[in-house]
Amino acid sequence: MTPSELLSYLKSQKWFFGVRADASLLFYSSKQEGVRRHVKTIHGIDFAETLLAPLNGQPVRVINVEQAKAFHEVSLAKVKEDPSILVEHIKENDKLWVRIGRECEALDKAVKSEDETASVEAYRQVSASYAETGAQFIIIFSLGLKLTELNAVRGTLYGDALALHDHWRNHVALKEELMGECWYDFFVFIAERRRLKTSALDLMRYLSLPEVYSWLEGENVDVDEVVSRRIRQSFVYLDLRQERRVIDDPGLIAQVEAQFASPEPEPTATDSTIKGQPAYVGKGLIKGEVVVVKSKEDLASKADLIPGKILVAIQTTPHYIPYLKDVKAIITDEGGITCHAAILSREMKIPCIVGTKRATSVLKDGDEVETDVEKGIIKIIK
Repeated sequence: MTPSELLSYLKSQKWFFGVRADASLLFYSSKQEGVRRHVKTIHGIDFAETLLAPLNGQPVRVINVEQAKAFHEVSLAKVKEDPSILVEHIKENDKLWVRIGRECEALDKAVKSEDETASVEAYRQVSASYAETGAQFIIIFSLGLKLTELNAVRGTLYGDALALHDHWRNHVALKEELMGECWYDFFVFIAERRRLKTSALDLMRYLSLPEVYSWLEGENVDVDEVVSRRIRQSFVYLDLRQERRVIDDPGLIAQVEAQFASPEPEPTATDSTIKGQPAYVGKGLIKGEVVVVKSKEDLASKADLIPGKILVAIQTTPHYIPYLKDVKAIITDEGGITCHAAILSREMKIPCIVGTKRATSVLKDGDEVETDVEKGIIKIIK
C-alpha cells in the first residue's frame, strides 16, 4: 500500500488500544509470526489485524475492533459448547514452554562454548517455538475472556476451567521473562562477535524477527544504523492482512500516530473523581492512602510503603505478586476483566478497579481516597 492508501485504510476501520508495555519489536513480531501461521489452523478464523504504534512516546498495540469481535464470537461458541477446550489449550501451552526450556538450555550451552553457528541455529529453534506460543496465547486469552464474561462459578466445569486460566495468566509472563534472559545472553554474544555498537537490549527492542533473521544469515543489513534511526524517530510495525512491515519514514510515523492519538484533557486540581471497571469487589467501600507505582523501579523502591495502602499502577505484572499480600485495594490505568490485575485480584481476593486510564496521573503518593469498588469510582478525600 502507498502511504495514502495505508492512511485511508486505517481511517476506514475501527481500532482499540491494548496495554502499554516495555515493548520489544522482536518479541512482538515473533509472536505475530505465530499468530499468522497457526491461529486459523487451530481456531478456524484469523485473529485481528494489529499495529505497534507510538502513542504519547510509547509503543502501544492497536487492534482492529470488528475483526477481534468476530474472533471472540468464535471463541464464545467454542467455550459454551465445551469449556474443557480452554483446559486443553493451556495444557498444550504448558508442554510448549517445557520444550522451550530445553531449547534455551541448548542455546545457553552453544553461547557458553562460543559456537556462533550452533548458537544461531539454537536461537532460531527457540524463536520458532516462541512464535507458536503467540498463537496459543491469543486463543487462550480469547477463550478465557468469553468464559469470564459468562460469570463462571468456581466448583463447576466452567469455573474450574476459568480458575486454571487465571493461574496460567499469572505465571506465563515469568516463563517468557526467563526465555528473554536466554535471548539477551545470545544477543550479547552475537553483537560482540559481529562487532556491533548497538547493545543487545536495543537489538531486541528495535529489530523485527525477519530483520534479525536476515542479519544472522549474513545479509547486508546495517543493524547499527537501523537501530539508531528507530531510537531517534520511533517506528510503526504493521501486521495487516495486506501489509506486514516496519515503517521508518518519520512523516508517515507522525501521520499514523496522529490518526490514533486521542489525548484526554489534563486533570485539574478540582478533578477529584476517577472512574474505572470493577474487577473484584470484595469490600465495596474502602478508604485509605495510595501508593503510586509506575515502573519496576518504583515497585522496588516503594516496597516498604505498600503494605496497608491502596496500590495505584499503570498495570500489574507477575513482579507485583510478592508486594500485594497486605494491600487494601488495586487501581490500574489499563486493563479489562481479563487483564493481569483483574485475574490477580480474583485469585488473591483483593478489591480491584481497572481501566481508569488516568489514576496514576491524577493521584500522588499519600493522597487519601474513598474507593467504591462496586461502582468503580475513586474519590480523592484529601
